[in-house]
Amino acid sequence: MSRPIFSVIATGRGETDTKAIEETFNNWEIAKKVFEENEFDIVINRHEAFNLNEVKRILKNGGYFITQQVGWRNNNDLSEKLIENFIPQFKGHDLKHNLEELKKIGFDVLFSSEEFPKIKFFDVGAIVYFAKIIEWEFPRFSVNSSFKQLCKLQNELELNKYVESTEHRFIIVAKKSS
Repeated sequence: MSRPIFSVIATGRGETDTKAIEETFNNWEIAKKVFEENEFDIVINRHEAFNLNEVKRILKNGGYFITQQVGWRNNNDLSEKLIENFIPQFKGHDLKHNLEELKKIGFDVLFSSEEFPKIKFFDVGAIVYFAKIIEWEFPRFSVNSSFKQLCKLQNELELNKYVESTEHRFIIVAKKSS
């Protein structure tokens, strides 16, 4: 499964018109060719990777960047239970590091928050489905390779009535300095 690396909803106002664009790009080079410098008043990014230098380039001075992200710790506790020798991917993709980068390139942070909500599974089949549909969080997962771990999770489920995992989300609202 190929995930887009850049998804943007952006609006730019001209003197007489308002335009809104919603696009998903699989390549930053395409985005660089499509959008002009200082073209947009707002860029909204939902769960997709982004390039802060490119966001800065396409935003007008005083423009807003809003992003809601899945952090690098998302479901790591469940991945560790499912996958032998699990190594987290996207390490460092969290609120702290993104805020540092935004400030470094001249954004003012207006709002930010990071949360670690719990998710509960009441069926091992649901865990299997979950691991299959978000494969980037459960690399190398298969029922065959993780059968022993799935049996342990079944025991945990029978004992506790559920298996819990921790999600990782953060949101940032930032303004490009004038």
